[in-house]
Amino acid sequence: MSSAEMIGKMSELSSKGENFATATVVSTKGSTTGRIGFKILISQDGSILDGNLGGGCSESVVVEQALEAMKVGKPRIMSVLLEEEEKGGIGANCGGSMEIYVEPFVPKNQIIVFGGGGERSIAGPLVSLAKTLNYRVTVIDPGATREMYPQADAVIPEFSEKAISNLRIGSGASIVIVTKHKYDEPALKSVVTLEVAYIGLVSSYHRASALFKEMMEKEGVKESDLRKVHVPIGLDIGAQSYEEIALSILAEIVKSTRGGSGLSISDKKGVFTRKPVEQEAKAQVPES
Repeated sequence: MSSAEMIGKMSELSSKGENFATATVVSTKGSTTGRIGFKILISQDGSILDGNLGGGCSESVVVEQALEAMKVGKPRIMSVLLEEEEKGGIGANCGGSMEIYVEPFVPKNQIIVFGGGGERSIAGPLVSLAKTLNYRVTVIDPGATREMYPQADAVIPEFSEKAISNLRIGSGASIVIVTKHKYDEPALKSVVTLEVAYIGLVSSYHRASALFKEMMEKEGVKESDLRKVHVPIGLDIGAQSYEEIALSILAEIVKSTRGGSGLSISDKKGVFTRKPVEQEAKAQVPES
């Protein structure tokens, strides 16, 4: 591929919401197989999609570092010593070394909404608010049209199983099922085994309990998988309208993926705050 073709491939991967990385030789010393400017494009599964660094030995080592960089989302510079392994090298015998800049490209946070009803349900405001928070939003809804979800990045008018099988879902993705119960079960079955950051179901406690029981007993779904599902969904902010419920859902997603407590900041660090929660808990424990 030419440089233009590589850029086009990178754009294609980005549009699909896939992680990828580039690795570029930025300096060399002594005898090396690669030259400054040599570059490879690495997919999220470790495949080299284009380019070369001058040899298979160095490329396999670089791919390992690229996959790690994609996990943490930070670039790195690595040194590749082209010596035998006994001398601390990678098994080559050129005698030189290369400095390689590894740059991961991690798409925006991804939210997949199993929707139903467009703007006339929680799904519509959820999509709009997620876009305000700079998420990449995909809507899966058998009855959907682009007009129903004008702000979504992608609208897939398919049933859950077919849609998921053709969709790349990163480990940092969040999934919200808000199908008005029409497609709850098939949507859950298609995602509960995925390793993602968040799965939430819009449902009451009683309805979800009955659904989970049926899925475990009749469908063989594992309890450990269903335990990953947030239901009832959202943070308790007293939400009533569709827009407020969407806000509570997004708040829970941010809390879950960022590691927040869900408490008011003023309750933890306010000027006239109460004692820290940990201290209050200890104070309430009676002495023996």
